[in-house]
Amino acid sequence: MTSEPIGFIGTGRMGTPMAGHLLTGGRTLVVHDARREAAAPLLDQGAQWMDSPIDVARRAKTVITIVPASREVEAVVGAMLPVLGPDHLLVDMTSADPSSTRRLAKEVEARGARMIDAPVSGGVGGAQRATLAIMVGGAAADFERARPLLALMGKNIFHVGGVGTGHAMKIVNNVLSASCLTATAEAIVVAMRAGIDPKRAVDIIAVSSGRSDATLRKFPEFILPGGFNSGFAMALMDKDLRGFAKLAEEVGYEPRVTGAAIRWFRDAMAGTLASGDHVEVVKLIGYLEGGHS
Repeated sequence: MTSEPIGFIGTGRMGTPMAGHLLTGGRTLVVHDARREAAAPLLDQGAQWMDSPIDVARRAKTVITIVPASREVEAVVGAMLPVLGPDHLLVDMTSADPSSTRRLAKEVEARGARMIDAPVSGGVGGAQRATLAIMVGGAAADFERARPLLALMGKNIFHVGGVGTGHAMKIVNNVLSASCLTATAEAIVVAMRAGIDPKRAVDIIAVSSGRSDATLRKFPEFILPGGFNSGFAMALMDKDLRGFAKLAEEVGYEPRVTGAAIRWFRDAMAGTLASGDHVEVVKLIGYLEGGHS
């Protein structure tokens, strides 16, 4: 393993396989999570446990974070601030609020350190296969410093622009993903009520002009088989959609098509689907019971 340790904070369903690829790639890893047991697979592979974020920053000059939301990012970065210096680079891979990221980056830079945002797309499967798309916001030099690490975790790596643009791009992507899913579900419900088998409808759309990730992956893999198990929670999608609504308001745009998707997910969060997988929104739209909700 290389001698310079890399810090990794957040060893959940996404973080664990991502950090595992760093270990496989020969990197020395020091890790922390809110729950020590979540890091057990990485500790078994040779990672070293740290009791707190500040301990991670004391040991590692490059620290990767992937936690649930901006609130957790702010807490983790705030804990590390006292020991940050000119050699530190923070790489936040959380799906977070761009405005929060920009504020944090200023605090980090005031300590002489650097910060970039590098959220990912591709889900747990992409994390496991190291095929994630990674969208990076930050200075070009900081992006280049992080690139060798990002290349161990993802396949398609993009420098989007300045700090916060990576997080903005992620929520733009996710609102489009949600919109394709809800629009496809509405179309399939109508098809079912017109007497068309949903699998046949999905098969046809998947090779026609209406295809999207919803017909190429989500319906065939997670919805039609009945598992509703994409690995991405309803609450996390709702969080990203609320982030998009906030971003749209900040830039002075009122979304209509994507706004409809946002409302579907808000309705899902108001009921029994709130604790489920995000693809379960199709149940609310009327996919079950032959298209009759």
